[in-house]
Amino acid sequence: MYRNVYTFGTMGRMSRKPHEVLATREAREQLPTLLAGFRAEGADAEPVVIGARRRPEGVVLSYERYLQLLDGRERVRTILADRAAAGDGMDEDEAMRLAVSEQHAARR
Repeated sequence: MYRNVYTFGTMGRMSRKPHEVLATREAREQLPTLLAGFRAEGADAEPVVIGARRRPEGVVLSYERYLQLLDGRERVRTILADRAAAGDGMDEDEAMRLAVSEQHAARR
């Protein structure tokens, strides 16, 4: 049975149902459409989870989103290094809050 994970809304945007995994065969078939969505939406395009037998194995995302993630990661690394050099340690919860905050900042 073929299940189309993607639906086109009234604005023509492709939206992914939460936590759905696109089968690898379907990902191959839909690749031109996925790439067109990445081109049209850039960093706002939803990442696509793919995998054999609908088990998550990988994520495909727009290049712009990838660059944002790298930038956020580098900012967190710099902040952590600065705090460590100043003798101001950070626990795991604080580091996670910082990472989430930087991820949101990168999307703006």
